[in-house]
Amino acid sequence: MEASMLVYDPSVPMHKMPPGAAVPSEMIDFNVLLPHDYDAFYPIYFMIQKDGELWCEHRCEEVERTKEGAKRIGTSWEAPVEGLYFYKFCTKKADGTVIDETPVFQQTVYKNSFMTPAWLRGAIMYQIFPDRFRRSGKTPLPEQKKNWILRENWGEDPVAGPDESGIVRNNDFFGGDLKGIEEALPYFLELGVSVIYLNPIFQAYSNHRYDTADYETIDPLLGTEEDFTQLCRSAKERGIRIVLDGVFNHTGSHSRYFNKDGAFDSLGAYQNKASQFYNWYSFTSWPDDYACWWGIDTLPNLQEENPEVLDFMIRNENSVVARWLRAGASGFRLDVADELPDGFLDALRIRVKEIDPEACIIGEVWEDASNKISYSARRRYLIGDQLDTVMNYPLKDGILNFLTGAESGIQFAGRITALREHYPKPAFMTLMNILGTHDTPRLRTVLTGDNTDNEGKERLFSALMIWAFMPGMASIYYGDEIGMEGGADPMNRRCFQPSQADAEIKTYYKNLLTFRQEIVALKNMELTAIQGEDTFFGFSRESDREEVRILIHRGASVLEKTCGRMPDKILKSGAVSVNEGKVRMDGPCCAALYFRKV
Repeated sequence: MEASMLVYDPSVPMHKMPPGAAVPSEMIDFNVLLPHDYDAFYPIYFMIQKDGELWCEHRCEEVERTKEGAKRIGTSWEAPVEGLYFYKFCTKKADGTVIDETPVFQQTVYKNSFMTPAWLRGAIMYQIFPDRFRRSGKTPLPEQKKNWILRENWGEDPVAGPDESGIVRNNDFFGGDLKGIEEALPYFLELGVSVIYLNPIFQAYSNHRYDTADYETIDPLLGTEEDFTQLCRSAKERGIRIVLDGVFNHTGSHSRYFNKDGAFDSLGAYQNKASQFYNWYSFTSWPDDYACWWGIDTLPNLQEENPEVLDFMIRNENSVVARWLRAGASGFRLDVADELPDGFLDALRIRVKEIDPEACIIGEVWEDASNKISYSARRRYLIGDQLDTVMNYPLKDGILNFLTGAESGIQFAGRITALREHYPKPAFMTLMNILGTHDTPRLRTVLTGDNTDNEGKERLFSALMIWAFMPGMASIYYGDEIGMEGGADPMNRRCFQPSQADAEIKTYYKNLLTFRQEIVALKNMELTAIQGEDTFFGFSRESDREEVRILIHRGASVLEKTCGRMPDKILKSGAVSVNEGKVRMDGPCCAALYFRKV
């Protein structure tokens, strides 16, 4: 079939109004534009289906004719219930033969009651890998029934790769602790941080602690429960909230629940079928053949919908979730959310919001979370029953791909437009916007690549300008703000050493985040005017009274963009000048941000 002559773009108001996701019973106008020479001998239909159900058709009517003679034809529709819907326009003969049709588009419909914590909007988040952030020297070294190494020299490279037995043990520790994080609270205030996200802090075998050994105990190398409570109190006094990493899909094989190595005084599932924890796990052939996360035998999978697991983690009066929320946590980032079944996520939201309606639930989802299919099942993370919001990996990927030339500005603009169109507004405005995490190579390393350090910094500054002004939280992975470098795990988890900060990068972060905080209304501004060309990307944030415009040009040529009257404030990187109502960018990697009162 040839390209459709039915012109439709859901991001354009004349085609769809209101834009984006909707709630049940909200009326939406859908309209296609027909060229003036379009021979409409056959009727045009608006076709829509709820995910997995049959298509419903609505015959379109003419809405208006443009000055150029084109017709706008469409219909109005309201969703009866929340869910994921797909729609298209088509021209059909009386016998049902389709003559012309548009691509299929997505319409998300979320619950009227769906709300997300207001404190997430526009926040600056700081992610910490606890063992590598700061060592206070005040936490006594514990005796532990495991094979571990204490690294005396802070800042040396972590042990990488397998040992002589071919095993990656992740058992070298540098001694970062909770008291060290508490000591750094004034530093976070200087950055404007209002949320600290901690990678796992419960007792575990490894230094990453995603192999939980005891959900009810702080890892003794990090401190005590009182240390955690004190950290939350001290942070709260400064207007900072603490978010924990919730690792609920699997435990460690070295744990009081599985106890493969017999290190705990409990009777573990590996040791005896009579264990109270036996039914928490899935054994094909007990004891050595069991389900584990991505085939890693030190991470045995939990049966999350087992009533005993649900009770322990969520439903009991002093469940894991309840215990740590009451101890001072303000919510959870859910590790591998795709691996958590709907029943678990439904129960989790109910309990978390029951204890603290303002607590957050952030999911680790690497793709578009609104339409994710995981293990052959469509997920409903953002309809209103499960997550508040998600980590924004699509934004990270788009920024890095665009600035390294792997993606055009047109593609990047399409990526961001799709997120705005697909995500419920409560989730979209609170997205956890990342440029790097403990699972990805360091931002500076990726953007420098084989280029010079100066070229890498120009790309970095452009990336930061996009990241800092997108709707949602700006999440900093510890050390990125001082220019830390590192490839894949574990070199992206080196020790934080502020004395070795790159002064230029540190200053840029500070100036950019200060600029961001000065625009008080930014957290509620709409994302508008998303534009892309081959080597250009731009967008705006707007309110009734203020406008922020970001322009990025990665190419080597000169590019000019109209900006109208002189901005009230401007921040720029690279060869950028503003004159006579135009922004001139003489590439490569130029970035301009201007703010003005409307």
